[in-house]
Amino acid sequence: MFWKFDWHTTSRVDKLLEKEAVPLAELMDEEDMSQECKAPNHKLLDLLCQQQCMEELGKLISQELPVAMEEKVCFK
Repeated sequence: MFWKFDWHTTSRVDKLLEKEAVPLAELMDEEDMSQECKAPNHKLLDLLCQQQCMEELGKLISQELPVAMEEKVCFK
């Protein structure tokens, strides 16, 4: 009867992807985001490859960070 129980849990990223128009900032706040990118999560990869997300990621990478920003937030 072990197979009767569903031990597979869905990640928070998958739950967010079920929503319509999830903001990129909300996805980036998730701790397991990097793991989900490494895993074959096609929904997430499809979203990240969209033109709007690519532009937003480019802005996040290229902008200079404020000096007073917390280190935890800065390297996120």
